[in-house]
Amino acid sequence: KGCLKSGLIYYTGTTGVKKNVVKAKKLFVKACKQSNPEACYYAGLIYKRGEGGIERNYKKARTYFAAGCKMRIPKSCKQYDLIRDKRQIVGKGNNDHNFSYTYTTDVYGG
Repeated sequence: KGCLKSGLIYYTGTTGVKKNVVKAKKLFVKACKQSNPEACYYAGLIYKRGEGGIERNYKKARTYFAAGCKMRIPKSCKQYDLIRDKRQIVGKGNNDHNFSYTYTTDVYGG
């Protein structure tokens, strides 16, 4: 929970801490790998939006949303489905994304 809370502080720039999306993402990814579903959701959001100098990456976003969904976070499932079903505009005018990607490899290994 500590990584998630610290990540949220850096993500929002609250409590006198300067906003730093790169640090937030690192903390969210670490917490996600330790089975924190909220952290998976926020890591997915950062990749989906391409925030704070982090390049937009729908493949990674889908990876983290799927991990959060697997741990029963409905908002993660919704985001995962939006990307999977291509109901949102993806990329910058190209359709070369691999939407058959499996989330378990990046998040859980194997």
